[in-house]
Amino acid sequence: SGSSTRLASRQRHPRLLRGIRGTCLSGRSPSSPRIAAMAPEERRIDPEDGSSYTYDELAAFYNRKYKKKVIEAYWETCKVAKAKKGKAKAEPEAKSKAKAKAKSEPKAKAKAKAEPKAKAKAKAKAKAKEPKPAGAFKVCVCGGAGGIGQPLSLLMGMDPNIKELCIFDLNVAMVPAAGVATDLSHLERKCEVKGYSMEVGKNPIDHLEECLTGCHLVLVPAGVPRKPGMTRDDLF
Repeated sequence: SGSSTRLASRQRHPRLLRGIRGTCLSGRSPSSPRIAAMAPEERRIDPEDGSSYTYDELAAFYNRKYKKKVIEAYWETCKVAKAKKGKAKAEPEAKSKAKAKAKSEPKAKAKAKAEPKAKAKAKAKAKAKEPKPAGAFKVCVCGGAGGIGQPLSLLMGMDPNIKELCIFDLNVAMVPAAGVATDLSHLERKCEVKGYSMEVGKNPIDHLEECLTGCHLVLVPAGVPRKPGMTRDDLF
């Protein structure tokens, strides 16, 4: 019975026996170090069915029929299976993804650069809309100690366009011009306020030179006081 099973196995796997004879004739040992150093993921084609197997799979299949040395010798006769095209397809996909990322990165950088520019433009527009002072003006209010001149001088002192404000009035005014100038100097503005006064009957050219020199605007809310018996119509 033992001889019959051996003959049957030899008839079923003639190529396996041919591989064993070839290795013995070539002088290569079945248990060569090439098998030990073999990569575990290497796959070879079994000529019996044309499918690819690893060494462990092939040894597990023929383990019950043949010895280990015979299986190793048969493994050496099998052709190495070629790698599948899946990896080759994966590489172009990876390259296409890398190209897509490379294309998207310049766009992202362009957007990142455009955002600061847009912000800078918005800030420039906001600054352009803010009212800027027209300049440093000098204004003189002649009659600034009267009932009309005082509030007018206050409005001039609050104006951010005015750098220097001169208050002028006669010494007969109920409030001296220097007092009005002192009150307006307490405003939280950079406007410099000065007061000037003159006696009645003196020549204005001799006393108003410093007050009127360099003025951009001169306001005259002054008038001749009414005499006893006069009406407002008489002033015109």
